Amino acid sequence: MPAPIPGPRTLYDKIWDDHIVEYQKDGLALLYIDRHLVHEVTSPQAFEGLRNKDRRVRRPDCTLATVDHNVPTASRKQFKSVDTFIAEPDSKAQCLALEENVKEFGLTYFGMTDRRQGIVHIIGPEQGFTLPGITCVCGDSHTSTHGAFGSLAFGIGTSEVEHVLATQTLLQKKAKNMRITVDGELHEGVTSKDVILHIIGVIGTAGGTGSVIEYAGSVFRGFSMEGRMSVCNMSIEAGARAGMVAPDEVTFAYLRNRPLAPKGAAWDRAEAYWRSLKTDDGAKFDVEVKIRAEDIIPTVTWGTSPQDVVAITGSVPDPSTITDPVKKASVERSLAYMGLNPNTRMEDITVDKIFIGSCTNSRIEDLRSAAKIVLAFGPNGKVPSSVYAMIVPGSGLIKQQAEAEGLDNVFKRAGFDWREAGCSMCLGMNPDQLSPGERCASTSNRNFEGRQGAGGRTHLVSPAMAAAAAMTGRLTDVRKYLGVNVDDSKSAPSIKILNPHDFLTDPVHAPPEPQSVVIPQDGTTDNTSRAPAGVDKFTVLKGIAAPLHIENVDTDMIIPKQFLKTLKRTGLANALFYTLRKNPHTGEDTDFVLNREPFTKAKILVCTGPNFGCGSSREHAPWSLNDFGIRCIIAPTFAEIFRSNTMQNGMLPITLPIDECKALAVDAEAGAELEVDLEKLEIRRDGKRAIPFTVDSYRRHCLINGLDDIGLTLQRADAIYEFETRRTDVWPWLDGFGYKGQKIPANAVLKERKKMDW
Repeated sequence: MPAPIPGPRTLYDKIWDDHIVEYQKDGLALLYIDRHLVHEVTSPQAFEGLRNKDRRVRRPDCTLATVDHNVPTASRKQFKSVDTFIAEPDSKAQCLALEENVKEFGLTYFGMTDRRQGIVHIIGPEQGFTLPGITCVCGDSHTSTHGAFGSLAFGIGTSEVEHVLATQTLLQKKAKNMRITVDGELHEGVTSKDVILHIIGVIGTAGGTGSVIEYAGSVFRGFSMEGRMSVCNMSIEAGARAGMVAPDEVTFAYLRNRPLAPKGAAWDRAEAYWRSLKTDDGAKFDVEVKIRAEDIIPTVTWGTSPQDVVAITGSVPDPSTITDPVKKASVERSLAYMGLNPNTRMEDITVDKIFIGSCTNSRIEDLRSAAKIVLAFGPNGKVPSSVYAMIVPGSGLIKQQAEAEGLDNVFKRAGFDWREAGCSMCLGMNPDQLSPGERCASTSNRNFEGRQGAGGRTHLVSPAMAAAAAMTGRLTDVRKYLGVNVDDSKSAPSIKILNPHDFLTDPVHAPPEPQSVVIPQDGTTDNTSRAPAGVDKFTVLKGIAAPLHIENVDTDMIIPKQFLKTLKRTGLANALFYTLRKNPHTGEDTDFVLNREPFTKAKILVCTGPNFGCGSSREHAPWSLNDFGIRCIIAPTFAEIFRSNTMQNGMLPITLPIDECKALAVDAEAGAELEVDLEKLEIRRDGKRAIPFTVDSYRRHCLINGLDDIGLTLQRADAIYEFETRRTDVWPWLDGFGYKGQKIPANAVLKERKKMDW
């Protein structure tokens, strides 16, 4: 491995240093990826890219695939096939595509008939696929979940999914180090979900931008692995690239004897290394945040951003007290969408639906926490007829364990709907959705407009708080029901705590052989003989600029979830800002800027609010902008994943001070054209001074020349192989079953392309 940087290092520094294959001149690094999780929404275009370029998956042993976003969570007792079970055509197409792709490329797959199927960020830790010290990626922003194990885990876009599949590496620039320390004793009823919501409320949804957060202090040390996963899961909602907790005895106890964790002597060797994964005394952090545990009480969101939080004992804010015009407009917009009046007490807000699930809160401890509150209402406690409450376990194994423990009976007796594993109402890409105007207390991670259904209103809460809301019909301080004697009469369901390892009994096999991919026999080790796929070149862009005066423009706002069910990268122009461009009641065009001339022909978007592109890692957001014709976005700040995704598609994100963004917006509103010159690194305006900007030199070189990242990386195949050889010597437990350590040619020829039955 490369020599470590001298001096005290943070946990992030250590993992970063250990995974550098090569450094570029401008600070970009070719980072080796140990674990890759794949699901049906962000992978079809990646596999198609491999297929079009005759490339194979480099490390099938390091890749695990499942379906989760689109799958219905209704009973599967009558399940026969994806084709007959999933009714919605586009959802079915994505799930069927993944089934074909895992066969064609030879990947381990937990399908809908496998009891291990579940949400990617649930099954990785559950199986021991997630381990300390690794780099872990997935085409999903909540990959930060896995950082709870002391790993560097982050979400990526579809182009990067393809890059990892083809090369097992990513080009990355090192993030800043940020530490959030929470010390002290938490109040009764305060959970990990309350802690992370409170943190986001303190630092904001852009507070962690450009950083990897390490969570430190007595509170996180006292959390179980499930609690730590919930915290790390929502790091992305604070704008961070990733969240991490150093591994300790709690971590090791959780992982020991998991199916894909090392065993025997390999475990001993791994554990010895894992114990070194902690921040050294004297290591420096770029940002430090300290929070007192006693300042946190059960927390709930009131608006349409995860930073819109308040104590359950508090009230909805009053925008008349806000002086900043952009922030004031943001609060007014949120309150209008949420149907709330200023100063309304949170406990006076009634709910229509309850959702307990998602990669944030669908583990066995989350379900136990909710069941405890339900039991506190006694044998006659029922969900009111005005409320629909659903429980969606995170995996098939969690569902089986919950049923063996009797938790399902607690919920069903009280009137909850007990479902099958999947992402469910977290983002509503399946039939589990809110109707317009419906209000939901949700254990998921985002409360963006339309996130759980067009026009749906979401309040983020902990599982215990969600259960209390389900039983009372309104947002409720869960502390009122703590310490209540649980009914132990014969009519009460029997509850017993079981060991999850009792359910981890499925045999572990090597990935299947690819059914239609073969390795060429000519020993070729690079891809220079083939023309790179490339992207459109970006040199000088001149055109109409559209002004946008909104802060925290999230990916759900840029492209609503109903347009994510596509197998292509194109055809998404009409989906761009759909909920802003269309009246939800009539379907007619609104007065939104992109509906007005001359902005219908805009090539540049100028946003005056910070944190553009926050939210999901989905690449569909830049695809829709690009399809509309917008190839350059100018804003005060960008979410990290969005910035990377735009550049992967030949687009240019430009960061400028807010005053300069406002000045350009004035020009845009007047209908003036802007000229963005990437070669000279300046924005030109008629009769006014040019505005300079900066871009990473490597990314600038690739954009100007329309270069293909994967093709360039495959020219470094020998360096990647050398790294893998050293990796096997130092960390042999990271080589998956069936890995033979052979030198893998960069060219892989598809011998045949026929449709095969599952």
